[in-house]
Formats: sequence, structure tokens, C-alpha cells
Amino acid sequence: MSEYMTGAQAAIAQLVAEGVTDILSIPGEHNLFLCDAVLDYPQLRLLASRHEQGLAYMSNGYARVSHKIAVPIVISGPGVTNSLTALGDAYQDSVPMVLIAAQAPLVQLGKGAFHELKDQSGALASIVKWHTRVESVEEIPNAIRHAFIQAYEGRPGPTAVEIPIDIQMKKGHVDIYPSIQPPVSCPDISQIREAAILLRNANIPMIYVGRGAVISGCADELQTLVEWLNLPCFNTALAKGILPENHSLNLSWGGCKYGLIREFIQKADVVLVIGSSLDDSDATRFSLQFPDKLIQIDTNHENVGRYYPVNVGLIGDAKQVLTQLLGELTQYDKQDHLSMNNVIAHYKEQGIKEKQTTLAWQFISAIQKAISKETIVFGDPSWVNGWTVYFLERNLPNTFHCPRNFCGLGFSFSAALGAKLAFPNRQILSLIGDGGFLFSNAELATAVQYQLNIVTIIFNDQGYGSIKRRQIKGFGRSIGVDLPGPDFVKMAEAFGAIGVRAETPEQLYSLLKKAWEYNRPTIIEVPLDNTDPSLDV
Repeated sequence: MSEYMTGAQAAIAQLVAEGVTDILSIPGEHNLFLCDAVLDYPQLRLLASRHEQGLAYMSNGYARVSHKIAVPIVISGPGVTNSLTALGDAYQDSVPMVLIAAQAPLVQLGKGAFHELKDQSGALASIVKWHTRVESVEEIPNAIRHAFIQAYEGRPGPTAVEIPIDIQMKKGHVDIYPSIQPPVSCPDISQIREAAILLRNANIPMIYVGRGAVISGCADELQTLVEWLNLPCFNTALAKGILPENHSLNLSWGGCKYGLIREFIQKADVVLVIGSSLDDSDATRFSLQFPDKLIQIDTNHENVGRYYPVNVGLIGDAKQVLTQLLGELTQYDKQDHLSMNNVIAHYKEQGIKEKQTTLAWQFISAIQKAISKETIVFGDPSWVNGWTVYFLERNLPNTFHCPRNFCGLGFSFSAALGAKLAFPNRQILSLIGDGGFLFSNAELATAVQYQLNIVTIIFNDQGYGSIKRRQIKGFGRSIGVDLPGPDFVKMAEAFGAIGVRAETPEQLYSLLKKAWEYNRPTIIEVPLDNTDPSLDV
């Protein structure tokens, strides 16, 4: 039954119908009507951030950990442009988001309106998975419904709906739609059987797992498959924990840089890829040589065979595809391939012996001991993120997140705040460099205001350390990378947070263990000497 309401009211009513409980916004001239309409729904809470980039990264982190959407509502012009980096990251890492963006009145578009971009619609469309601009009140609910469908369907990603300010104010008769779950696709059974035959007849098979497996929630099916076929499994950074890293067949320790993956890939005659596009960050930069018999599972047909020729492409949700695949494989006896358990365990043991004398390893080891298996860890594009990807172990899926392809600095802190908003009772840890933190430090005020009590470890080398080392190695000199910064302990205290400093791995362990007991956001600053060779791993 149609209801008579304003465009702003229609937008918020449809968000409620989609199951949204959290709105992220900075109220401004062009989204005032939208923000006001939030007050009509007591089940909604609105969190006001300090900058739209931080706000959009919060939405990004919220969706990564919960697979639900906290909706950013931003003003036109600067509100949109400030959000684009987080949207770009979400597109690259398959994170569902829905952005509601204001727009100048329709009659003023192209005439230099207040907050107007030359082509705001074009800017959004170039970054998000799906976008539309409504031009009547009646269009709004259906546009938002489609934004949610597109955010989740197939390969997840960000979407955007523009609502001009005059349409927000106008009234019309609208229908509010129930939320729709996108259908789960499955490949043809003949393709499943073809893949099963390849795996059964393989001499040295292995599995390579990406973030798509985490999104599908297929941890149980994956472990069953690994153990049924008795084959080694490697997970990429964004799939940490999908197979417990203490599992005897998990060969992910050390990542692609220090781990066994290159050796195993070269020897394998069949590789099953689950939820990875095998892109630059996952595979190609490491010159991995996949065999001709390559099976790839992905929700997006464009990802299959994009970088490596594929023998069998299985388009569908990883959980459903693995269920089908197990149905075929378990009709036969368990496989008894040459066990790699001892090889994997020995290599990991030797690798730890080689790295444990380095300060980098010792800091990550201190963190490992001070967190639980349920702790959700966020990394930032920094020197430290490499240590974390290679050496930090996670034994539950969806407990490690970092930007892998877009890699915008400042992601970790704001995204971790979004995770805390989604899961207030979970331990949330942000690992970030001093340069990255200064991209998003204003959100420390947001954390204090809303009691988003995360713990943040700032590894402070007074600059863009990883870039400086690349400059020196490549050119013998550096430029623009030395950044004398503030006292982060005093900064935390000035915002009303807790600030402490750890000079050693032992101090870091003690302070991090204690930090989980505080009822305020906590900053732990770790000073680093950029020239220390034991940090360069």
C-alpha cells in the first residue's frame, strides 16, 4: 500500500526495510532532510564522524566483519569526493556498501550550484559497482532496493544512490519494498563432476584460497575438502583463518614472499582456486606458476581465467560449489596423496628460527600472544602490514582485514572503528604506521564520543618508512618521506583516549594485554628506528 511522504522519508523508510540499523553521516546543507528523517526511527542510530573518508572507511570495516551494511549519508560535492577512496577500496576488495549521496537541485544541475561537481554521477559511476540518480520521489525506494541487491549479488561491492535536495523535500506516493536476498548461483553438475575427476586423478593437488571463500562462509566445507583429499592449502592475506593456521595442511606461513607456496605451486599438477581472482596482490607480483590443470571457483565470471588459463571454471558461491564438489568426491574413498604435513611443519619451524631474532618478528609475536583467536585485526598499507601478513596467525575466518589492492593509507583505524560499531563486544585491534594514522586521526574524537573502544598500535618511524627504503634501494637517496610527527601519547590524552608507549616487544605485550581492560579507546605508540636492519623483513 502506497504511503504519502517526502523523498527523504522514503529513503530512510526503505533503509529500515533493508534491515539497516546504523547510519553514518556528517549533517550538511544538502543532507539535512535525510538526517532529520532518521529521527523518526528509534531503531536507527546515527554516528557523526569528523571526515567523510573516515566515515566511509567505517562503513567499509563494518561490512567486512559483519557482511551487513551501515549506510553513509553524505552531502553532494565534497562529501562525495571525500568518500571516494573508501569506495574504491571496497570495490577492489569486494566489500558491500551502499552510499546515499545528496545532489544539487535538478533545476540547478550544470549551472554552478552550491556543492556541485562537474559530473558527480560520473565520478561515482567510475568507482562503484552500480549507481543511479533518482529524479522523482516515487523512484527512491526501488533505487535503494536495487542498490542493496547489487551490493550483495555476485561479486560484492559498493553502490551509490544520488538524491537531489529538491527530491528529498518533495512529497509523493511511494511503495516501500521488503528486502530481497540475491539468488545464490551454482554451476552445472557436469562442471562439478569434471572438477572432481581432475582432483581425484591428481598426483600432487593443492588448494589456493582468497577472500571470496571468507565472504561465502565456507570454512567448514573447505576443511572437510582439505582433509578428505589430504592436500595442502594456501590462503591469501584476506583469507587468513579460513583454514586454521595451526592446521597441519595449512602452508600459508610466510605468505608468498617467505612461504612454501612457490615450491608447492611449481610441483602441483592440479590447483583448485577458491575465491581469488589471482590478481597482482594475490599472485601475479610473486610470479606464481600455476599448472595447466587449474580449477577456479568464483562468483564473477570476469575473474575466471583473467590472469591464468583455467581448465574448469565454476561460477557460483564457494560454499554451494564446495558442497556440490564434496557430494561428488565423498562417493569415493579418501585420497591418500603423499602427505606434506611433515614438510610444512618443518619449513615453518625453520622459518620461525630464522626470523625470531628480528625485531619485526618479536613485535608480531608479542601481539600474537596478547590477542585471542576471536580478536579482529586490521592492518594498514605500511611496513608493519608486511610483517602481519607473513607472520601473524589467525585460526578463525574473518579475523584479519587489510586493503590489498587499492591500499589507501588511513584505512586501518577508521575501518576498525566500523568493526567495533558492528561488534561492540569483540576485541578490535588496529595496526598502523604514523603516516597512515595521521590520515585519519580526527576519528579518534569519534571513537571517544561513541565509546568505540578499540586498541590501536602506532608503529612510529617518523615518516613513510617503507617508501623511504624503496627510494634508497632504488636511487640511493630519498625525498618527501621524513615526517616528524606529534607525540601520539599526548595526542591520545588530548582527545580523551588512553595513550601509552612501548619501547620493546616485551612492553608491547604487557601494554596490549592491559589495554583490553580499559573502557576507552587506547593508543599504544611503538617508536621504530627506520635504519634498523632487523625490521626490514
